[in-house]
Formats: sequence, C-alpha cells, structure tokens
Amino acid sequence: MSDDNESSVNFGEEAGEAAPVKAKGAGPGLLRILMIVGVALGAVILIVTVVVVTVNMMNANAKPVGSVAQSEDYQATTPIYQYIGTIAEIRTRTSDKEAHTAIVKVNLGLEKTDKEGPVEINDRSPQIRDKLRTFFAKKVAAELGPANEDGLKVELKELINGILTKRMVKEVLFEKLDVVAQ
Repeated sequence: MSDDNESSVNFGEEAGEAAPVKAKGAGPGLLRILMIVGVALGAVILIVTVVVVTVNMMNANAKPVGSVAQSEDYQATTPIYQYIGTIAEIRTRTSDKEAHTAIVKVNLGLEKTDKEGPVEINDRSPQIRDKLRTFFAKKVAAELGPANEDGLKVELKELINGILTKRMVKEVLFEKLDVVAQ
C-alpha cells in the first residue's frame, strides 16, 4: 500500500523531480497590467494636481474678469438708446454756387442709463443748433446725398460730442435730411 501512495503522490513522475506548481487566479500577467495601470493613474492624478495648484496660485492675484467690452463695429444687434429729438429743424443754404437749401432734423442717441445727458443737450441746444447750421452750410449738395449719410452721421457725432462735457452721444439719426434746389 505504501507503494500505491507514493505513486499517487508522484503521478508517474520520477522521485527526484518536483511537480510544477500552477498559480491559482489570473496569473502574473494580470498583476503586471494592474501595476502599470496603477502607476499611470497615479501619474495622471499627480499631474492634474500640480496643474490645478499652479493655475490657482497664478490667478490668486489676478483681477476677476468683468464684462468684456465690445466694439460698436462688431455688435450683433443695434443697442437700444434713448433718443433726444428736442433739437429743432435746421434750414441753411449749402455752399454750392447754385442755391440749395438743406433742411435737417436730427435725433441724438444716448445710453439709456444716462440721466445727465438729456439735460446737458437741452441746456446746450442753441450751441448744438449753431454748430449743425455751420456744418451743413459748409457742405455742397452732392455731399449731402444718401450715399454719404453714414459719413455725415459720424462727423456729426464727433462734432456734437466736442461741444458736450463728455462723449455721451452714441448715435446720430436723421429724422429729415432734404436738399432742395432753389
């Protein structure tokens, strides 16, 4: 019987050789893959932590960003202004050799929140009317045509803002711009 026990233990192998031990579970390959994934995950966490701390330290002294100023040229929609139409209609002769009369009525656009602008424009209305009359008297009838209206509006905005204490006129609109031959 003892021979039977020895043969069952050796499984037909010689007495000098030991039986190979099979590892239970997934084996050393899976363990190596898990170790590489763990090291990579640790590296990513370390890098993200360093970046977050660095960015926070750099932005600690920075001013918070408020609203971004937009250029009037690139606004998607036209802003809504409060319009002042208290400047009376102006009639003047142009500087043409042939007699032409310019009849102009303008509306001035100010910011909706501007409370002192309408008051100053009303107070300076005689000065504004005089500057407008002089401006149109220096022009010839061809310069007052529809093709030149945008340029005229820009010039008038600069002219009127030059009279006021601060640049409050944001837009000039023509309610009437007629040039009549005499």
